[in-house]
Amino acid sequence: MNLKLRRSARTPHSEEISIFDADVKDENEEPMNIGKLDVHYVEDQIVGTLLVWAEYAGRLNADQRTDLIDEILDEVSEPLGVSAEYGIEVYYPRLEQHEFVSNYDEFEDEDDLIEEFEEEPADGTERDGRIH
Repeated sequence: MNLKLRRSARTPHSEEISIFDADVKDENEEPMNIGKLDVHYVEDQIVGTLLVWAEYAGRLNADQRTDLIDEILDEVSEPLGVSAEYGIEVYYPRLEQHEFVSNYDEFEDEDDLIEEFEEEPADGTERDGRIH
């Protein structure tokens, strides 16, 4: 497992993060999208929702799923200034059950929207597409 986390959207107190496994390729030979994480940074903890696509989770045994979750949550709870305490709900929906809906006229598709939010912030908190 070679996880890559990429911020899709950010506010002062929350983030939407796309999760990829660089060791597994999709039909386009790109790192496989294995899920997404929505986190909210509150005063004394991190709360949120982790979605791991069932198509990926089904390849893992229970210990591997636990390791996956731990590795993802370590990425978002280890940076300085972020609480190490978290409460995250985890779901395993099928990717085909996921849908992106918007009323953005200026974006032709979801990829354009994601690219808009992926620009590196001025404070340098993101490097190489990973959350640090």
